[in-house]
Amino acid sequence: MPRVKKQQKVFKKDAELQQIIDAAQRLGVTIDKEKAIKWLNDMVTAKKTSEDVTIDAKTGVYGHEINLIDFDSKELDRFKRIADIVGLPDTKGVVETAISISGSAAQGKIQRYPGDLDYFERVNILAPNREAACKIIGEVMRTKALDKFYSPVYQLIEVKWGTFKTDFKKKGKALKAGSAISWDAEEVKQGFMTVEDEKANPIKLPWSYGEKDPGWCKLDWIIAEPEKGRVVNVSNMLDVTWESPAGKIIPLDGQLDPYFQEVYLEAGSIPLFTKLRQNLSPDHLDKYVKDLEGQVAYYSKKGPQQNYGKYAKRL
Repeated sequence: MPRVKKQQKVFKKDAELQQIIDAAQRLGVTIDKEKAIKWLNDMVTAKKTSEDVTIDAKTGVYGHEINLIDFDSKELDRFKRIADIVGLPDTKGVVETAISISGSAAQGKIQRYPGDLDYFERVNILAPNREAACKIIGEVMRTKALDKFYSPVYQLIEVKWGTFKTDFKKKGKALKAGSAISWDAEEVKQGFMTVEDEKANPIKLPWSYGEKDPGWCKLDWIIAEPEKGRVVNVSNMLDVTWESPAGKIIPLDGQLDPYFQEVYLEAGSIPLFTKLRQNLSPDHLDKYVKDLEGQVAYYSKKGPQQNYGKYAKRL
């Protein structure tokens, strides 16, 4: 991408900025004019180069340059403390990880009161074949879930692991083939779940069933923050890849996610991030924008999915 010459400040205390402030006040949101001007100018004058990943030398965090403009480092210690609970560990020569915060939590300057705390972790499995990689990630996820199952300050809620290969029912609810499998905490602990086939026969699905097609991998907790007098929903979405002995990177869910929403917490994970980034398709930015536009349209339509909060965040 060609460089763009640094521009002079273009946002001033004029009618356009006042329209933004007035709109926010109608929603009950107070905007500091000087900070708003600085943020808008930072967005406009940010350099656009082919190397769009920036490292904050002071904090050691890194990510897309626009993300770092929105990132509020005052919460960094908190993010790292919770990452120790929800993040998967590295295993030398087998499991490589790079954990980040994402969503509204990574945009602390413009989304001051996020409703939950979202993590996004890239997990690269070095294994002789895909089957071995699927087995390893299943074992690593369950080990983490059991290790951080319960304490006075956290409680495991759910794990997404695997994909239903046929239609089932569970407690009267239809589970369609191709949909993600949700394991509640007790099912994770016991290592199996009970479903019914089309004839209402009970079927015991072991944890290892997820190895057939890992699909959407995600862990959810409720975590208490006594010092803040609150509890918060915390999720860790995993983007799992298998690295073959030949060095080929293969996403286990079929797609390597772009990096436009994350702020990575440890500079030591840069080598893994760089390796995975090189495997993104050339049109990853176009696809990301298209996906966001689709969500904007989805959440703005009338119906049970309508959600103006999500609509505004996607915009």
